[in-house]
Amino acid sequence: MTRSLPLLLVLLAVSCLIQVFGLSRLTLFGVSPDIVTTFVAVISVYTGQRTGMTYGFASGLLTGLLSGNVGVSLLTRTVEGFISGYCHVPEKSHATMTQKSRMLYLAIVLASFFGNLVFNLFNNPLGESLAYRIFVSGTLTCMMNLLLGIALNKLFLRKTLSE
Repeated sequence: MTRSLPLLLVLLAVSCLIQVFGLSRLTLFGVSPDIVTTFVAVISVYTGQRTGMTYGFASGLLTGLLSGNVGVSLLTRTVEGFISGYCHVPEKSHATMTQKSRMLYLAIVLASFFGNLVFNLFNNPLGESLAYRIFVSGTLTCMMNLLLGIALNKLFLRKTLSE
């Protein structure tokens, strides 16, 4: 893990930049896919809850500084790392590749939903009720992030999951 730390930090910074300056502009019904949530969920599944929370905190700090919303972003990303850490698959587990993929997808959905829940509890856009923001936008966010996670799994993570 220590050998891959610089690579993971670079990937974290790149994913935060892509999120803030690219993906946040692609919206459907006011909701955009969140590559940082997917990244934090992947890290949490592979390395555990504590490391996932650390990367969540770091990504929250970076995205908060880039977007100007540091406090809510810090809390949201840390909660995402904590929640997705419950789906941790130990390195020496006997889980099949399908089971590991399912745990990854579950971590992405849980991190997306609970991150959206925390964000919407502290964010108050005018004109939308709290129930709409939590359930409708939360469901759309979960589906978008799940599709993003499936694409990343098929394109990049297949070899890592098989190990």
